[in-house]
Amino acid sequence: MDAEHVVLVAIFHARPESVDELRGRLQEMVRLTLLEPGAIQYELHVAAEEPTTFVFVETWVDAAALASHDETPHVKAIIADVPRLTRSPLTVHRLSKVPR
Repeated sequence: MDAEHVVLVAIFHARPESVDELRGRLQEMVRLTLLEPGAIQYELHVAAEEPTTFVFVETWVDAAALASHDETPHVKAIIADVPRLTRSPLTVHRLSKVPR
């Protein structure tokens, strides 16, 4: 992977009553995001031990591609709905590869 690539994880903890809605919204995010230029990887996972926890694993060509993604209507919409759909704030971790 190129040194410029940006890798991050984003974690959503759904409210129990919002699990199905959040899952559907996040699945739609995958569909829309993979159409964006600069999206290398955008995978949605659910925690095996906690089915209300959803985790995106993302890889972007560069910081500009991620910044562009953050300005899309689908990202703005999900961010606006996080307080209603989740039991805690969205957590995002930008990752750096540990050298071998």
